[in-house]
Amino acid sequence: MYNKIMSFEITWHDNFYGISWAYEKDRLVVSTVFEDKPEATLIAQEIEEWSDKFTRLTIVEKANGEFSICCYEDPQISKSSEHIGLFRTGMIQSGGYEQAKPMIEEKPPLLQIAYAADVRDMTTYEQISRLVPMRKCRIISEKDLKKQEYYFERTAHIEKKSDEDSKK
Repeated sequence: MYNKIMSFEITWHDNFYGISWAYEKDRLVVSTVFEDKPEATLIAQEIEEWSDKFTRLTIVEKANGEFSICCYEDPQISKSSEHIGLFRTGMIQSGGYEQAKPMIEEKPPLLQIAYAADVRDMTTYEQISRLVPMRKCRIISEKDLKKQEYYFERTAHIEKKSDEDSKK
């Protein structure tokens, strides 16, 4: 007999083009837009297994006018052996985000995976996943990442920073 060690580490996927904001079923939809269809399909299959009760969406507003977005299922509760999350940073707060923020604060949005053959042409966008409700949605400042309750968001930021540093 052996003890299976549970890992709470999240594999962060940040290879998506950006965020598309939409409104459907009286809710805001945060669509992560991928240019790689096989990757979008793989991630869609995983998030469709997420329990609606343990999904998290955190938006981190930065002092430089940018924001990052972090979506995941709490790995401490997840029944999945694979723990994946979506993370993207460097997006500008002006424009779509400013319009979406009041709706996000009012009611947690839905998450969707999308694929675009050409991200500049909305007619090539294709919905890949179902609309996944985000149970807990938070908008925080970058300094809040120090708090223990934002452990997973902090690790996503640290991993992204170390990836960028290794490319220099």
